[in-house]
Amino acid sequence: MTVSMDRVLSAAGQDGAHVRPPMKLELALTLLLDANQASQHVTALDALAAYGDTCWHSTVDALRDKGLEFAQHEYPHINRNGGTSRFQAYRLTPGSVERAETLMMLYRAGRRQTPLCWRTSPRKST
Repeated sequence: MTVSMDRVLSAAGQDGAHVRPPMKLELALTLLLDANQASQHVTALDALAAYGDTCWHSTVDALRDKGLEFAQHEYPHINRNGGTSRFQAYRLTPGSVERAETLMMLYRAGRRQTPLCWRTSPRKST
């Protein structure tokens, strides 16, 4: 699962005024909410590709501290040498989706941005 962050990053300059860029947790929430909508999990590789997060497990831990819960499982990945690397894959639990959406709205409001709608926005997959 890899989701493009283009719609989040391009929204930062929507009115021509200087607007703070999205916070790391805001980008992580967008990735998780998009993955949830697509019934997919997110791995460290997805977070790295989507917005450059090199410490996904710490980001997930920070979101747990904010009250979110995750379903997780081990995800095997065949690396470039043909070996298997194992990653944890995370998905919001059904009970945490609303809390994640609320956090996203708070972060966007803090940057004076209008809320994004995850259920109706176009998605790009690779």
